Amino acid sequence: MKKLLLVFVTVLLTVSVHAQKTADIGIWGGTLTSVHGDMDDDAPFQSFNLNFGAYFRYNFNARVGMRAMFLTGKFASEGTVESAPWEFDKSVQDLSLQAEVNYLRYILGKKKIRFSPYVTFGIGVAYFPYTFKALEIATFNPDHPELEFNAATGQLIVTDYEESVMTPTIPFGMGFKYTIGDRLGVGVEYQMRKYLSDQLDDLDDPLAHENGLGETITYNDGSHNNDWAGYLGVHLTYMIFMGKKACPAYDAKNW
Repeated sequence: MKKLLLVFVTVLLTVSVHAQKTADIGIWGGTLTSVHGDMDDDAPFQSFNLNFGAYFRYNFNARVGMRAMFLTGKFASEGTVESAPWEFDKSVQDLSLQAEVNYLRYILGKKKIRFSPYVTFGIGVAYFPYTFKALEIATFNPDHPELEFNAATGQLIVTDYEESVMTPTIPFGMGFKYTIGDRLGVGVEYQMRKYLSDQLDDLDDPLAHENGLGETITYNDGSHNNDWAGYLGVHLTYMIFMGKKACPAYDAKNW
């Protein structure tokens, strides 16, 4: 995370102080197209769950902007773990701060270049519930360290529980935007989220177990088992701040 913050600072320091600065607000709508976690058959575009959001974007110049974005919606999927059925269904809130870099010089409303592909990357945080399902986990991993058994009967003590999770994320993506008016633009975008948690699909290191010596063997090393999610959506943007007019020499050179 410190390296990402350093990248942001570097970008800000290298932006020209003579650039024409503008600010936009926008709404975002689309679908969660994929969750990549611990299930065996989490193929892309397996599930479609509506997500909505809004953002504020400050453009330092025609190439670089910074976006604060909020997304909320449903995450749900069905699959298997070690051939045992598994499913989850939950609401997820996502807040991120992302740099937005245009491939072409682009400012909303400018008629010389009405469109541009772009990429985004940044840091964020996600909030969602995590449910530990004892009975379901026992079907594919009876030695999971969080499972409890009655020592006398050997029967599983079913102790499900739910907790709230707030985890850092690493968002990144790409898109295409197009101006349709003096202050209005549209676009299409695909974003990924790397979650620094393994609990998005309600499977927290599912193959962890206790060996014959009573030692807990885990497979989640902080990066290997952590979950991913992909968003596909469209956005509508409105310019709320036109910015000061750039000097004629700068404007002629860059437009």
